[in-house]
Amino acid sequence: MSDPDSPILRVRSDLRAGVWADHVDVFGDFGELTLDFARLDPRDPARGELVARVALSRWCILKLQEEFSRRIQ
Repeated sequence: MSDPDSPILRVRSDLRAGVWADHVDVFGDFGELTLDFARLDPRDPARGELVARVALSRWCILKLQEEFSRRIQ
């Protein structure tokens, strides 16, 4: 069920399937974060490929924290 206050977003067809990630690196501080999502090579976990980079504002960080807290309980 979606949040009634959430905007209606159009998802481009090339993004609909999403990407698989089994690793994340977090850079930044509480005011701004960059998340690098990667897929590690199962034959050599020391190597991987970046599949998405997301830069987050403070508001997005707080919203993400709120959503995680709500869903984990």
